[in-house]
Amino acid sequence: MKRSLLLALLPLALIGQAATPVPEGYTLLFADEFDKPGLPDPAKWRYEEGWVRNQEAQWYSKADPANTWVTNGTLRLTGLRLPKPRPNPYAENFSIPAADVKNPRPSFWGAERPAILFTSGSIETRGLFSFQYGRVDVRARLPQGQGVWPAIWTLGVKGRHPDCGEIDIMEYVWSSPQTVWSTLHFPGREKIPTSQRSGGHTGPDVQDGQFHLYTMEWDAERMVFSFDGKPYYTYPLDRANQPDGSNPFRQPHYLKLNLALGTKHNWGGDLDPSILPQTFEVDYVRVYRKIRVYRKKP
Repeated sequence: MKRSLLLALLPLALIGQAATPVPEGYTLLFADEFDKPGLPDPAKWRYEEGWVRNQEAQWYSKADPANTWVTNGTLRLTGLRLPKPRPNPYAENFSIPAADVKNPRPSFWGAERPAILFTSGSIETRGLFSFQYGRVDVRARLPQGQGVWPAIWTLGVKGRHPDCGEIDIMEYVWSSPQTVWSTLHFPGREKIPTSQRSGGHTGPDVQDGQFHLYTMEWDAERMVFSFDGKPYYTYPLDRANQPDGSNPFRQPHYLKLNLALGTKHNWGGDLDPSILPQTFEVDYVRVYRKIRVYRKKP
């Protein structure tokens, strides 16, 4: 299953005992074929836990087989509704200092949730693997329904968000059910039209319930995003240049895979609980580095 699509798209070389396919002109840096049943490989992945971002509906569970599990050669990130709500630990333990009249501190949205109603899975390579430039291939099958928000993305290793830079290799939301999106986030992005930092692939194949290949090719000049080997968006890195001469996309980034569940407060949209459970299924993740070719001067 994993190699049939690449055989049709790419010239291959085989390396090592695992015989992982490698596109011509590249060398393999990182791969997870998700061939070992159980929790994801702890040497490659760590978990996010709790209420993490965007006022999303789910609590990300740590090492919970119900939400994050490898079986039958794929990783399954599953969003589900709990049969019985769990207590929200933040509601009990999160304390806010007395408000400063001049600089009031807003409350943490997660502490305002009365209970945990929904859980899901999110894993990342932070602190375990990062890369600067190369190619990322992720073969995956998308969940369907109002409120699903699966993503394949990266964050830079230095700086807080958005200073670190965010590369959304693939995001999917039900407000555009036949489109997958690639978007860049960085300081000053609000001054740039969305059309100049985001692009998408649109077609009935997005909703066909099959596995598809999501690819990013990244070098010092640009990023190219593809769906099943067909490029649909190119982003010039210089658009993210900062006044001090830095660029968050000219530093190492680490990988993230997650299935978020939306609310009325975010892009995912208000979740329809009746669709759950839903699973974001990942066949493999592969990261390659381009082979440099040195030519002698005549």
